[in-house]
Amino acid sequence: MKDLLQRLKAIFVPVPITTDNDTVVVPPKPIMPYILIGFVLFFYFAARATDFSIITVIARVFNFRLGPFGIVKRFFPVDWSYWPYVLDPIFETIQMSFLGSLIGSLLALPAAYFASQNLTKNRYVVGAVRVMLSIFRTLPILIYASFFKLIFFLGALPGTIAIALFTFSIVSKMLYERIETLDLGAYHAIQSTGASKIKAFIVALMPAIYPIFYSLSLYAFEINIRYAAILGYVGAGGIGFDLDNAMKNLPQNNRTIVILLFIFVTVVIIENTSRYLRRRLG
Repeated sequence: MKDLLQRLKAIFVPVPITTDNDTVVVPPKPIMPYILIGFVLFFYFAARATDFSIITVIARVFNFRLGPFGIVKRFFPVDWSYWPYVLDPIFETIQMSFLGSLIGSLLALPAAYFASQNLTKNRYVVGAVRVMLSIFRTLPILIYASFFKLIFFLGALPGTIAIALFTFSIVSKMLYERIETLDLGAYHAIQSTGASKIKAFIVALMPAIYPIFYSLSLYAFEINIRYAAILGYVGAGGIGFDLDNAMKNLPQNNRTIVILLFIFVTVVIIENTSRYLRRRLG
């Protein structure tokens, strides 16, 4: 017991070391034990606050009547005859994602210009644009979809606007961070000839920004396909509405696998296409 206490003490209190020339050196206090203690305490209080119990998790997983295995049984046998009815909602989901990503990305370009400190010298304008983007990024896309549904009612329009706003906030941030790393030598040289800032930006910087802009827009479109698949849960159009109905209504549970399969295939195709295009642009 005494040896154990001494070892624990050595972890928190460094033992002085005597060198060959009789110089006493005290090593710095290690910070890792305090980090581990803080992590354990945070995990403990988080588990208490969320009523997390590993025993409950294990019990439910292996409970075939109430656990996940029991729920999966409700999805079989699969109603494969339902697949023609999935096509229109899937296409609507793709169209929502594409249009929302396009609008949001186009709006992100001027916003990134005004948010870049190396291009916009007015710090109040830079600060205002960045605060606006931070506010837009704070709320999840489902909140936007729920809000716009109250204005435009059910359908694909509130989902498209929600995707556009989400894309605008994300692409703007990533784009202005990349713009601030560009070499502005050519930009200032063109300005010195009497050209306006906008013309100098288009001529000198846009050729370097185009690949970045296209890559970020494709990446946003790839992400938005996943988000659009669940916007139907709040009535904002897309395949999520059908998925929600299939999972909630017991007679329609056997349609769930068909819907999930179409979502999976759509996401994989668009993800690989987007990755290929981004690699070519890079």
